[in-house]
Amino acid sequence: MPALKHPDVRRVFSPEFKWQIVRESKERTLSVSELARKYDVNTNQVFRWVREAEAGQALWVRRAKGEPDAPIAASVFLPVSVRPANAAPVLSQPAITVSFRSGHQLMLHEATPAMLAQLVAALS
Repeated sequence: MPALKHPDVRRVFSPEFKWQIVRESKERTLSVSELARKYDVNTNQVFRWVREAEAGQALWVRRAKGEPDAPIAASVFLPVSVRPANAAPVLSQPAITVSFRSGHQLMLHEATPAMLAQLVAALS
């Protein structure tokens, strides 16, 4: 007797189960739709598993083949050159430029906080 289907429950298939279906689809003894009916899965799901198996990137494919979950990268030292720190950049003197609607510009070099306060008060 087939298992009862619950629409709210999503079925989870083991990597081995998926791999078995993919192998049978490659044998071509049954059509994909017949294979899907045999295992009570959706035809689109079988096609997806076949694509994932061909690409070989899906986690379940690596697990079914007995490969590690993530490729093991070799440790490699990279060349590094050590240089003395650069001298601190020379900062320019504070300056401000005020552009008026008439097109005139007022440039204040070496502006101090007091100068800026007077300028803001005058323009307000």
